[in-house]
Amino acid sequence: MVRDWWQRGRGFDLWSIPHFLFGILMAFVSPLTGISFFSALILTIALAILWEAFEKIIHVRESVQNILWDITLSIVAFVVTSFILLTYPPHPDDLFVVAAVVLILFAFTNISGWLAYRRRNRDFMH
Repeated sequence: MVRDWWQRGRGFDLWSIPHFLFGILMAFVSPLTGISFFSALILTIALAILWEAFEKIIHVRESVQNILWDITLSIVAFVVTSFILLTYPPHPDDLFVVAAVVLILFAFTNISGWLAYRRRNRDFMH
């Protein structure tokens, strides 16, 4: 029997990684675009909540605890990364490169997870 590492857990699971990466990625929005920390934080919270609502709409089953952890991880990653970027401001070119790497990792983990979910649920998105 093949182990599906992407199965949802009650709190933390492999899906926690893309949620955490999303928060990191959103922390780069403020220094790259010039919008305020507070605006980027509100945007991060709103998008994290909307993503969980989208998952509900397409019938992704997960516990309330897991939903809350997913949102919390995005926020924590955003705050911690923002603090690091403010404390140790990188060169703008480096900032862009690191943000691009995080975006690639975010995309890879999401695509990998959705493909695993689709394999488990053949009628998903058909």
